Amino acid sequence: MPTAVVTGANRGMGLEFTRQLLESGHHVFATARGKKADALDALGRAHPDQLTRLSLDVGDTGSIATFAAELTTRTDHVDLLVNNAGINSRTMPKGQKNVRFGDLEPEGLQRMVAVNAIGPVLLVQALLPLLQASQTAKVVSVSSWLASIGNKSSGGNYGYCASKTMLNMLARMMAFDLKPHGITSVVINPGWVQTDMGGDQAPLTAETSVAGMLSVAAGLGIDDAGRFMVWDGTEQPW
Repeated sequence: MPTAVVTGANRGMGLEFTRQLLESGHHVFATARGKKADALDALGRAHPDQLTRLSLDVGDTGSIATFAAELTTRTDHVDLLVNNAGINSRTMPKGQKNVRFGDLEPEGLQRMVAVNAIGPVLLVQALLPLLQASQTAKVVSVSSWLASIGNKSSGGNYGYCASKTMLNMLARMMAFDLKPHGITSVVINPGWVQTDMGGDQAPLTAETSVAGMLSVAAGLGIDDAGRFMVWDGTEQPW
């Protein structure tokens, strides 16, 4: 049975990644930061032999180390890692200012970078032995169209845009370090998706976006390492 790890699996795209991977026959190690994850728990009851829920805060290096150690006791390989966990201004604690110029503070910007950019790369580093043990390991890091420097044509949304752009650079560098190990790593723009982060006005459903990203992941070869792609398989401008 193929093995997948999905971060931020308690809601939105992470929950949908988990659902679709379960339906395709994967054993999914689904992570959530908090204890409350009713929808994820329901999936666990429906797939008791395929879903393992574990705790992980990708913005906390201690949590990453604990998670990696725990995962190693439960599986000897990881075929697919979906770096999905992330935050934006909707999900940040009140008072951490990271959106508007003139009202920016370091705490808000630093937290956004820690969760959205640094955490995913440190997680891959911690799980490297498990990824190396797979014959066809792939790492998919969920980025954003807002990370594109070339497409940025307005101010505002400093923390989120900059953190996703930093993720792109870190993940691109990482992709070339992973390539000699036979691990294919890419970043993907999921589009504007109807989730708690994306809002109700978004044109894409989580089901459509995730199905597209999983189709892209399934078709990846080692020569795709380091690409920035869109959920529908097209190329995303950097």
